[in-house]
Amino acid sequence: MIISKIVPVLISTAFFLGIWLLPLRQIGSRFKKGASSFAGRTLTAAKKAAPVAVLYGFRASHNKNRLKDELLDALSYVKNIAILGRAESISAGMLFEELADVSDLLSPVFLEMARCSAFNDRDGAAEALHKVIYENYASEIGIFFAGWEDVPPETLVQSIDVFRSALAEERYTRLRKRDEAISDLIYFPVVLNCAAVLLNFLYVAYFLEQKELLSLFF
Repeated sequence: MIISKIVPVLISTAFFLGIWLLPLRQIGSRFKKGASSFAGRTLTAAKKAAPVAVLYGFRASHNKNRLKDELLDALSYVKNIAILGRAESISAGMLFEELADVSDLLSPVFLEMARCSAFNDRDGAAEALHKVIYENYASEIGIFFAGWEDVPPETLVQSIDVFRSALAEERYTRLRKRDEAISDLIYFPVVLNCAAVLLNFLYVAYFLEQKELLSLFF
């Protein structure tokens, strides 16, 4: 009897307690959404700040250069395949799968090219490289890879060497600019020290003499 009287009371209490806590729950939900929105705006503003933008730009450039280096290595691998006489016995899909195995950053790209090749989607396979390396030669190399089975064997090595030469030349120019920048940073303290010595010489030899001459009139 006691339990039968207590149960309705507990149910009523839970019902009214839920109604009372509902506004608090809605407030908490709105607060959570507001905090997430504020955090998102803060992160966006931070990314647009000059130092952070420079850092993001440097990181993107570094990743892009790594992709170019891997593409150069992939072309060297394909050249070895052609030299060893495997070009005629390997399909485009098999080639992309092998390149995916020997690559790191470009592995997902070559797997996507293999998938497109399996569905006879040459345009998708050709565009995959250009989506990650925004250069004209990346699109040309993608077209070359996509049409791998149609390339005459006698022109295969020559075509690969053309692409390798372009990438190697760009890599050489990039490394030379980097070395020049490092050299400038190394010699900057030396130049700064020489400038300080020169300014000290001018101060001692010229300004002090002028100061003594002026002191005779005042």
